Amino acid sequence: MSWQPPSAPPSGGYAPTPGGYGPPPGYPLYPAGSYAPAGPAPGLEYATFWRRFGGYLIDVLIVGVISVVVFFVAFGSSISAYANSVTYANQNGLATPTYQLPAGAGLTIGLVGCIFAVLYFGLLVAGWGSTVGQRAVGLRVVGQEDATKNLPMGRALLRAIIWWGPALLFWSVALRDIAGLVVLLCLLWVAWDPKKQGLHDKLGRAIVVRPGLPVLTAFGPPAYPYPGGPAPSYPPAPGQYPTAPPQYPPAPPQYPPPPPEYPPVPPAYPPAPSQ
Repeated sequence: MSWQPPSAPPSGGYAPTPGGYGPPPGYPLYPAGSYAPAGPAPGLEYATFWRRFGGYLIDVLIVGVISVVVFFVAFGSSISAYANSVTYANQNGLATPTYQLPAGAGLTIGLVGCIFAVLYFGLLVAGWGSTVGQRAVGLRVVGQEDATKNLPMGRALLRAIIWWGPALLFWSVALRDIAGLVVLLCLLWVAWDPKKQGLHDKLGRAIVVRPGLPVLTAFGPPAYPYPGGPAPSYPPAPGQYPTAPPQYPPAPPQYPPPPPEYPPVPPAYPPAPSQ
């Protein structure tokens, strides 16, 4: 029986198996679908409370250092005068004086704090997509309607009101305390919100995201659509398979004939001589 080539695949190639490959024998079939953490878009996750908390700690450190530097620059003369008065009181056995801010210092501190909050938590987020602390922990602030774009300027400033708003309440201790509680509630709201939004995020219609793991599916269709349309079809089937190889060469001729018969047995020995 001669060798026959396998049959050619159908034109256009074989169709993919509906629903993907099934599980190996003996393993349960899990339902098809996404098994990645919930997020606003493929490859993105909502930032968790503790990750955002870590970003805020970095921001607080940065803001604190800058605030101390600005305070000493703005009130360096009064601080120097106070240090001299403390030294004089100690040398003469007098009571240690209490430091008092110069007149109008509260207004100056409030305005400087407000401007810095607008720049750091508003303009920086709108232009760069995050603060320095958020960028350090891999977070970005985006619009909830499109997770690929930064937050617009107006909404970024509105979202940052929890930072620059209390700075304007320098003239009232009671209002500053109430504002502090409101800020705390806004930040804690992230812990139980489904989309990990704080109240200030909802006010600015913003979400905070981080890159996530690729979306995986269990025995289902591909998670990511092919760019520009459906998945490409299989390449066309190749041409006719090559013909069967020629027959093997004929068998070699018969082996050479056996050698001639061995020589005949020599004649019997001569008879023994007589006695």
